[in-house]
Amino acid sequence: MDASGIAPGSLILAIRGLLPAFNEQEQKVGQYVLDHPLEVIHLAMNDLAERCGVSETTVFRFCRKVRTEGYQDFKIRLALELAAGQALTYAAAQPGDSVTEAAAKVITADIKALQDTLSVLDVGALEKAADVLLAARRVDLYGSGGGAMAALELQYKLMRVGVRAVPHTDPELQVISATLLTDADAAVAISHSGEAQELLHALRIARDAGARTIAITNHPASPLAGLAEISLHTSAQEALAHGYPLGARVAQIGLIDVLYTVMALKCQVETEENQRRIAEALHVRQS
Repeated sequence: MDASGIAPGSLILAIRGLLPAFNEQEQKVGQYVLDHPLEVIHLAMNDLAERCGVSETTVFRFCRKVRTEGYQDFKIRLALELAAGQALTYAAAQPGDSVTEAAAKVITADIKALQDTLSVLDVGALEKAADVLLAARRVDLYGSGGGAMAALELQYKLMRVGVRAVPHTDPELQVISATLLTDADAAVAISHSGEAQELLHALRIARDAGARTIAITNHPASPLAGLAEISLHTSAQEALAHGYPLGARVAQIGLIDVLYTVMALKCQVETEENQRRIAEALHVRQS
């Protein structure tokens, strides 16, 4: 994966992840490609530009931003992905769907979000994050909205490998806690969009205090990803289901599970001893 956060061989996922970072004209091109991929592979550059209401220069600039050599290379890459036969979009439940149809669409979207997240997984960044968290004296976890639930899940997993972590969902407490971090500590901010201003503020303070910083976000070119020392990315589609991105939370939890597993493997003896002591204590309490 390069500095832009684009995984090789995942053009559609790259467009989806980078879409919010494009300018308004480039977003028109990106959205058209996501909505009409089969059509685009048969269009000349001027035809695509006309359909999007942009210049040919904008189309070419868009192609370079998603790390292709130009429009022809872009179409070849897109055609290869389409030939693989994988679904590019998630189908959201609609009024009139039966319970069975709605359930199938939701589960399919969750599975797709996990598969796409695996496709863009940066193994190097994942290992660095695991090492930073295992070495930290203290870990602050910042989340708001749906990200707050992911922060609680991450706290639970970190405790099981012996890492002391505290989730903060109140913006004022995030700032207070971040101010008191040192270079022996770490901070993790979780935001699907990567644009939550309160999280950006807290993570910036944590960084300025000397702490190691980690972001978990869906968008590799987002402000949060750019601010953090290490950025881990999910790849849930932006299509909304009742006001929320499909598969977003499942993708975050899946990524947290992967991070936990990597950490547990790095300190297997300590983790197994922790699990034994936890199980023993819980058994005593329940008996």
